[in-house]
Amino acid sequence: GVVIRGFKNQICGVVGSQYIMVMPTTGMGEDEGDYAIAAAVPRDAEGITIVETRRPSDTRIEEEGWDGIKSGTTQSYIIFDNVFVPSKHVFMNGETKYTGKLIGYFTAIYRAAIGACVAGQGDVMIGAALGMARANGLKQKAFQEKLTRMAINNETTYGLGVGAMYTGKKHKSGAFYPNPLLAHVNKVHVATLPYETKVLAQEISGGIAETGCMPSYKDMMSPIYGDKLIESLRSAVPGEDRINMARLVQWLTIGGGVPGCMHGGGYPDTAKMVVKAATKWDSYVDYARALAEVESPLKEEERGKK
Repeated sequence: GVVIRGFKNQICGVVGSQYIMVMPTTGMGEDEGDYAIAAAVPRDAEGITIVETRRPSDTRIEEEGWDGIKSGTTQSYIIFDNVFVPSKHVFMNGETKYTGKLIGYFTAIYRAAIGACVAGQGDVMIGAALGMARANGLKQKAFQEKLTRMAINNETTYGLGVGAMYTGKKHKSGAFYPNPLLAHVNKVHVATLPYETKVLAQEISGGIAETGCMPSYKDMMSPIYGDKLIESLRSAVPGEDRINMARLVQWLTIGGGVPGCMHGGGYPDTAKMVVKAATKWDSYVDYARALAEVESPLKEEERGKK
């Protein structure tokens, strides 16, 4: 087996997992073989310390009442202090020439799947925004254009992810890998569209859900003035229902419910680099040349050549 020492910063959901997957995060040279490790490590293996990170509104989930949504993702830092991993759980051990390919396979899978991840939360945002509008006493018709844009955003990332998987290829190992071009295009959209969806949810819901203009659950339960506060929020529904929906919108758009859209699965600019490399630019020029009956090759000179 092998012994692992070091750190893994920013890993999602590890506290709910059975194994921690360790792998390189960049292509490596021949002199970096000690770091070319891919392995499955039991989460509770001796020598592992998991440190949970802070998140917006994280302490609210431990409080009584409706101020915090009892759900959300977790992020952690992991310390590996001489963690032994048996050989049967080691998949790469010093083979540096394969590190680049391994990262390519992993990112294609992740960046295809994350489209459905954010789309699912986007569906909840549509429901929360529309529910908030109705709780405010307003009709769907007034916000239909915004709601439709939210739905388009969700289906764009979901559809790109499904398309990347469907047009992927089978590796000789038997595993299937998504189409890398579509997967990385998906990642670029994931870094922008969900944020637009959040803004639209805030617009539809009104200031009660966006600016935090709402007293705490503790104040709402005050025997002196709590009933008056809740009554002041009565609209098309009882005040309690309006409060609960507003807190959900807050959590989804500015609280702990905000997913890792920008950097989840990697930085969007690295995805753009893959798109650049995978796109057949000259072939597209040739398509246009053929239709336009242009005989000149319209090729760019290679750098350093005249």
